[in-house]
Amino acid sequence: MEMLQLRYFYESAKNENFTKTAEKYMVPATSVSASVKRLEKEVGCELFTRTHNRIILNDNGKRLMQSLSVVFDELDGAIDALGTLSTDTRKIKMLVRAMRGEITNHIIEYRTRHPHISFMTVFDFNENNFDNYDIIIDEECDNYPGYEKFDLYTTKIRLRVSPDNPLCKRKLTLKQLADQPFVSTGENNSMHKILIDACKKAGFSPNIVVQSNDILCIRKCVESNVGIGLAREYPCLSNPDSFQYLDVSDFDIKQTICAYYRKQSDYGNVEHFLKFLKKKIL
Repeated sequence: MEMLQLRYFYESAKNENFTKTAEKYMVPATSVSASVKRLEKEVGCELFTRTHNRIILNDNGKRLMQSLSVVFDELDGAIDALGTLSTDTRKIKMLVRAMRGEITNHIIEYRTRHPHISFMTVFDFNENNFDNYDIIIDEECDNYPGYEKFDLYTTKIRLRVSPDNPLCKRKLTLKQLADQPFVSTGENNSMHKILIDACKKAGFSPNIVVQSNDILCIRKCVESNVGIGLAREYPCLSNPDSFQYLDVSDFDIKQTICAYYRKQSDYGNVEHFLKFLKKKIL
C-alpha cells in the first residue's frame, strides 16, 4: 500500500470522480482508477460502487475516508509547519472581542501541536490601535478597514439565568421580564447594546443591577442568580449545570463572528494559524 494510492482514493472519494483526481495530479484517469483498484485488492473489499458513468462511495469507502481525513489533516499540517513555521519567529498578536472561550480553546489546541509558537492575546473593547494586531476576532462589522476576513461562527444570542431561577420553567415574552434584574457587559460591548435595543423594542429599559467588562464577573452573577445575562450560545456548548437558557419567544437574534487579519501579516505562523481556524469553522 502506497501513500499515492491513498491520496488518489481520498481525492476521488471527496468528489466521487476519478477524472477530477487525475486533473489535480496531472495523470491519466485510467492511472487513478487502476491505483484505486489495487488499493481495493490490498484491503480486501470494494470502496466504490461503480455504475456505467459514475462511482459512488460505499460504506467501506466512507469508513476509510473518515480515517484518512484525520491522518492527512495531521500530516499536511506537520509538513506545512516544517516548511513555514521554522523560519517565522513572530508572536501571533490577537485582539479577541468575541467567542473568548472558544478562541482560547483553539489556542490551547494549536499550542499543543506547535509548542514553539507564541501568542499575545488581548481582550479589550476600548482598544483602537488595530495595527498592533495580526488577527482580530469580532462580530461582523465595518470597524476594521484594510483587513481581510472570513466567517468563523454564526451564533444565537440567548438570555440565561441560574438553573434554580423559576423563569426557567416558563415560556416567556421579553416584556414579561421588565421587572427582572439584569447583569450586563460594559457600554462599549455589542452585547450591552443588543440588550438595550431589544428591551427598548419591547417597551421598557432593563434594570441593570451589575455592569462589568469582566466576562467572568458576569458569568458568576448569572450563576449566583443575581440577574439575567445575555450571552452567545457557543457552538459546542449545551446548557451546563451552571446556567439555563430562557425560552423567550420574541427574542431571536443571531450574530456572525469573523476573523479579521491583515494581508501583509498573512504568512508563516499567522497564515498557518488562520488555516487552523478555518478548519474549526462551524
